[in-house]
Amino acid sequence: MAGTSLNFTLRIEPGAPPARLDGVVLAQARALAPSLSRASLKELFRKGRVRVAGRPLAASDQLPAGLYAITISEVDPRELESREARPSVQGSFLRVAHEDERLLILDKTSGTPSVPHAPEETETAVGAALAHAPGLKGVGRGGLEPGLLHRLDTGTSGLLAFAKSQAEFERLRALWSGGEVRKTYRAVAQAGPSARPLRAPLELRLELAHDPDSAKRMVALAPGRKLRHRGKPLPTLTRIQKIRELSETLLDLEIEIQTGVMHQIRCTLASLGWPILGDPIYRGAPAPRLWLHAWKLELPCEKEEGGTRLLVESPLPKDWPTS
Repeated sequence: MAGTSLNFTLRIEPGAPPARLDGVVLAQARALAPSLSRASLKELFRKGRVRVAGRPLAASDQLPAGLYAITISEVDPRELESREARPSVQGSFLRVAHEDERLLILDKTSGTPSVPHAPEETETAVGAALAHAPGLKGVGRGGLEPGLLHRLDTGTSGLLAFAKSQAEFERLRALWSGGEVRKTYRAVAQAGPSARPLRAPLELRLELAHDPDSAKRMVALAPGRKLRHRGKPLPTLTRIQKIRELSETLLDLEIEIQTGVMHQIRCTLASLGWPILGDPIYRGAPAPRLWLHAWKLELPCEKEEGGTRLLVESPLPKDWPTS
């Protein structure tokens, strides 16, 4: 099947936080190819089909401020078709944790995907959000992620935020990238064979990278240790507090992150020998679910509102382990 070429200009603003090239390219390319997936774009990068000023670059590269001519060649014509998320057939089946004229925050249940992979997949957090607020359609990245400001893994429960307007989406996404949004989680971690004593409070600055053998895993890169990895290492900051000891080998933890790297909490805890209970990807012990909960979300309000901050909290699930 003959492919199509996409041509557009990419602007990197002065002072913008560092970002992977595939992320910034995808956000703009979807205006021309609404169905272009992250996986498809990464494959195009791998094949050298994404060129910046005529030169192929890697998905993990970063560009300094400036204007760049982007060409993406051999795009599958099916990627040019518009695909949009649809409201859940159940209606708004997730609890609304907070809502105002600019923002909708849902309380996602464990097992509910954040986003659909195709329009016909409606029983997701996006589907529930559209059933509650149809005006989200077209906001943000639109398509299958209307208004969505961040993601939670399917097994993770808790707070998931949507912007109701493009202006609010852009304002909050900039704050997310700049580390001005405080995200606090709860996790139940169990000591593994290589566990070392977890002396909290603990602040960890680690670099995480994609596992070269699995798209579903990240690896923590420790100084002095050479681990195989894919792509550019991503810096993370993770703060860990101990809520209580559930047993000699089981801990209930409070975790705050300002960065938002894929599987940041899951990979960080596993690197300490304390994988999350119910997380087989990182060798966590079997459990009915992944015991990770997006507990609190703190967002800066608009300047005209006096510089205050909005704090939203999600109650722990009723079956949260207590012993």
